[in-house]
Amino acid sequence: MSDMPDFDPQEPQTASESAVEAFPDPPGVKVRPASDMPHTSGREKDSGSVIWETLQTLVLAGLLIVFFRAFVFQNFVVEGSSMYPTLMQGDRLIVSRLSYIFGEPDRGDIIVFQYPFGPERDFVKRIIGLPGETLAIQNGQVFIDGKPLPPETYVQNRSSENYGPVTLGEDEYFVMGDNRTGSSDSRSWGPLQKHFIIGKAWLIYYPFDRFTVIHHPDLEPQ
Repeated sequence: MSDMPDFDPQEPQTASESAVEAFPDPPGVKVRPASDMPHTSGREKDSGSVIWETLQTLVLAGLLIVFFRAFVFQNFVVEGSSMYPTLMQGDRLIVSRLSYIFGEPDRGDIIVFQYPFGPERDFVKRIIGLPGETLAIQNGQVFIDGKPLPPETYVQNRSSENYGPVTLGEDEYFVMGDNRTGSSDSRSWGPLQKHFIIGKAWLIYYPFDRFTVIHHPDLEPQ
């Protein structure tokens, strides 16, 4: 959906009377018994400080949620089978937004992005082509600048299609689903521009029997 002082824990950490006396009050500093201090009623504390502390906590929690969703992590639920068998219907994902704040999308990354022709919908696919590259598909085999990709072991339902060639722009990515025979992706609606990318899929956290950190393979052309 994240970067000691030595002491004996068995030794009492209390100060002796002589230690307290060894540090007299600074000149001009006076103290007075607590009995001389003004008192605040419990009712005033409950109605004032408690409400104020609660408001502070709620505001802080809200700011943290906004910050994490905007810049760190966001959770998604997989719908459909376009990424089968890597991702399955109902998988819950943690997506890292930080990945592409401090780095660039790479080939093999599984990403969540806004569908270019309906940004209110979010898709999840794998990056196959990078900006500036020329991509072509021949009998289901992907070629990048004329060189074939290494075996895509994550693909189970392979196709025998032909596509392209197409040259990607400076901020365009070619994305495809791992279920090649059942995915709507760049083969049907074209390259994906970078500003649509939300983040990199990092973790499947539910169902618990599928809990795993998502692997992003090295897919350099051979």
